[in-house]
Amino acid sequence: MSLKNKNLIFLVVEDMVSDSFLLQRQIKKLCEEPEIRFVDGKLSLINALKSYVPDFIICDFNLNGFDAFEVIDIVNDYNSIIPVIVITGHLKNEKDQQRLLDEGASGFFLKDPMDELHQRMMPLFRKLLVEREDQMDKIDAKRREIDSYRKKSDYFRAYGKKGKKLPGIVNYFKRLFLK
Repeated sequence: MSLKNKNLIFLVVEDMVSDSFLLQRQIKKLCEEPEIRFVDGKLSLINALKSYVPDFIICDFNLNGFDAFEVIDIVNDYNSIIPVIVITGHLKNEKDQQRLLDEGASGFFLKDPMDELHQRMMPLFRKLLVEREDQMDKIDAKRREIDSYRKKSDYFRAYGKKGKKLPGIVNYFKRLFLK
């Protein structure tokens, strides 16, 4: 199974901008037109999971103020179906690697050598796509549900409950100055 013709959606949890760009480059080598969003903190991760349903989450092990264990906990609270892949420059304790896998990480990779990361990740992504095909359908369903809520809230924000266009602040000032 090739990932090149798949349009996958990624959420990258990384607090270093330079590493974010390097990960983005590696993800683009995995699939042709990925959609990638980046978050760098707990609050932005929680907000992203409320409004965005990725196919995969890629996170650094050591983040500013939290770590991959907390990312896995947060993801499990919002949508435990989404696979979390942990990537780090170094891991001080080998027990942490096993604990990550035990707590729900789908995979674990060292960043170096970064230019070969996509090749090392490819077998895992292929395996996850095959094993979790039914779960990927559930992720798509959740994504459609969130999009539907977003469209409805945009409609109500613009038109109100009665379906009439609500006067916005711009229209208010136009009417005020045109009188």
